[in-house]
Amino acid sequence: MKKFGLIGEKLSHSYSPLIHSKFGDYPFDLCEVSEEELEPLLRREEYGGFNVTIPYKKTVMKYCDEISDHAKAIGSVNTVVRDSSGRLTGHNTDYYGFSCLLQTAGIDVRDMKCAVLGSGGASVTVQAVLRDMGAGEIVVISRSGENNYENISRHFDSEIVVNATPVGMYPNNGRAPINLDDFKNCRGVLDLIYNPNRTKLILDAMERSIPAAGGLIMLVAQAKAASELFQGKQIDTEEMENVVDEIRSETLNAILIGMPGAGKTLLGQEIADRMGREFVDIDDMIEAHEGMSIPEIFEKKGENYFRRVETEMLEKTCIRTGLVIATGGGVVKKKINYNIIKQNGIVIWIKRDLDKLETDGRPLSLTIPLEQLYAERKDAYAYWSDFYINNNEDRE
Repeated sequence: MKKFGLIGEKLSHSYSPLIHSKFGDYPFDLCEVSEEELEPLLRREEYGGFNVTIPYKKTVMKYCDEISDHAKAIGSVNTVVRDSSGRLTGHNTDYYGFSCLLQTAGIDVRDMKCAVLGSGGASVTVQAVLRDMGAGEIVVISRSGENNYENISRHFDSEIVVNATPVGMYPNNGRAPINLDDFKNCRGVLDLIYNPNRTKLILDAMERSIPAAGGLIMLVAQAKAASELFQGKQIDTEEMENVVDEIRSETLNAILIGMPGAGKTLLGQEIADRMGREFVDIDDMIEAHEGMSIPEIFEKKGENYFRRVETEMLEKTCIRTGLVIATGGGVVKKKINYNIIKQNGIVIWIKRDLDKLETDGRPLSLTIPLEQLYAERKDAYAYWSDFYINNNEDRE
């Protein structure tokens, strides 16, 4: 059986093997190579083809024996297929992927001024789709081109922003290539990055009520088109939509918030056991990091210190995927924690009546009336959560 793979420079974050396993029964490898290793890998006979990602979507073209008219017109190849004689044909399935992303996001680019961040292989595909969908003006912002980050102010009137750079990609989460506050006319934001599920750029857009979408739909859609080339058969669009849902279900963290003593740890462990996932308790991480209990931390170092450490532990944990995470009751007190949690998380509010909350070993619950604590936090719990679990039943 021929095997397939993804060629790139840094691939530890990739979901591609998982996605391709859902489209077909074939081995799929992650192939991290330098530019010098690229051609020998492409020529290896055991491979029937490759997806290609950063930074080789343009470089790979010179090693192809043939390039499809579509890929040639775009100037970028992200899929290479080997035929029975060993000839390599380059294709571009990113075009289909980005078209699906735009359609799903419901963002209309017709007559809009579009700022495309980045000038690599993914960028040229984005530009081709935007042109074909009737964009009014397309400006490419790069580090050293005519339009760059030093003079980007001349394009603050852009209405659509597309990030085609790796800025904000795992493991360098929490970064954004621009400040959306500068783009007063912005009507849509798209980020080709899919890990994290929501980059800082996407979260910034959501905070400003700007329509936005990350790159998972594009990734799955282009993989569907590539898999069709690998297998020589058509795959239903409905199957692609199912794969997007499955990938999110399998990779997003389940993050529990709620009042101290609401049962987040107990429920979190039960959920993790049922789902076969790793369970992480942020309070346990803090105690291990500090070498003392949380009441001792509050007593000796104060709440402000505790909150700083809490944010550090959240940052370390929430860039990962597929976890069940129990947070402390006061995690919602710091706005910075919202983006950290939301980047890869479905947030679940564990609700429990105040008279049923455990208060032992919980510093604030012992010193501040529970009614006051709840009044201070309930709006944040509601805003941060995607849904809630009523935990008022007595548990044996």
